[in-house]
Amino acid sequence: MNNVKKLTAAAARHVTYVGITVCSFLCLNWINELLFSRLDVTTGANWVFLPAGVRLLSTLFFGLAGLEGMFLVGVYLNFHHFMFRSDYRSWSGAVAGSLGPYLASLFAIHWFMLKRDLEGLNLRRLLFTGLLCGFISPIFHQAFMWVLTGTVDWATLAAMIVGDTTGILIVLVLAKGAITYNDRYNVAWHLARRWPFARSSANRSIQTNRLQK
Repeated sequence: MNNVKKLTAAAARHVTYVGITVCSFLCLNWINELLFSRLDVTTGANWVFLPAGVRLLSTLFFGLAGLEGMFLVGVYLNFHHFMFRSDYRSWSGAVAGSLGPYLASLFAIHWFMLKRDLEGLNLRRLLFTGLLCGFISPIFHQAFMWVLTGTVDWATLAAMIVGDTTGILIVLVLAKGAITYNDRYNVAWHLARRWPFARSSANRSIQTNRLQK
C-alpha cells in the first residue's frame, strides 16, 4: 500500500512539473510577444526570447518532466500558434527546443558533478549552463532545417543564439530575485503545507539559495 502511495505521489509530482513547465513557457511567450514582437526576425526567431529561460530552468530542476513539458508546449505552439507551413518544421522545432536544453542540463550535472538536489550549482555554473543552452538549442534547430533544405540560415541562427542567451540571462535574474524573496518570506514552505506534492520543490528551493553566492 505504501508503494502505491509513493508511486501515486511521484506521478502527481511529475505531472505537476510538466504542467508548471507548460504554463510558465506559455506565459513568458505571451509576455515576450507583447514586449518584443518588434524584434522578430522570422516566425519563431527573436533577438530576445524569454521562454528560453524556462527551457533551462525546467530541465535543470524538473529533469525528464521538464523535457516532456517543453516538447508538449513546443508541439502546441508550432502547430496552433506559429503555424509553420511544414509539419517537419513543427515537429523538429519541438524536439530541438526540448532536447537542446535537456542535453545542456545533463552536461552541467555531469561536468560539475552535481548531486540530485543540484548541490554545487552556483551562479557562475548556472550562467555557463545558460550560455551553453543558448547555443545548443538554436544549433539543433538549424541542423534540422539543414537536413530539410540543405542550407543554413545564418542570420536566423545568430538571432536565435542572441535571443535565447538574452532571454535566459533575464529569466535567471528574475529567478534570483524570486529565490531571494522566498528565502526572506519562506514561500515554498507555506506552499508545501497546503500541497504535499510541492514538498520536494520546497526542499530544492532551500538548496537554490546558493545561487546568490
